Amino acid sequence: MANIISLNCLVIPRASPESVSYYSIIALKISTDETVDRLRPMIKERWPSIFEKTLPTDFMLQKNNRPMQAVTTYIYQLKGTGHSPSVEEEIFPYELISKHFPQQPPNEEIQIVVYV
Repeated sequence: MANIISLNCLVIPRASPESVSYYSIIALKISTDETVDRLRPMIKERWPSIFEKTLPTDFMLQKNNRPMQAVTTYIYQLKGTGHSPSVEEEIFPYELISKHFPQQPPNEEIQIVVYV
């Protein structure tokens, strides 16, 4: 049986990673029986200015496996260096959401990171 879950998504523009803040996080509701690919148009719709010249196939979705405290450090690291250390796990369009998130993950953590 499919569940509707909410995933927190951090969008990081490669052109200006230092602009990332907690306001760069969006929450997306999706069914666990949908594919990861369904997240792409949802993300584009929420950040039209960042994605206006970007095809859905031109940005990568990654699963964040770090706790929120590490994400806070990560955001400060982005602001300080402008470099994005990538330790996330890439998730592919054909995979089911349930493969990575079989149940509702903690609301206070970031589940998806998008580099564009």
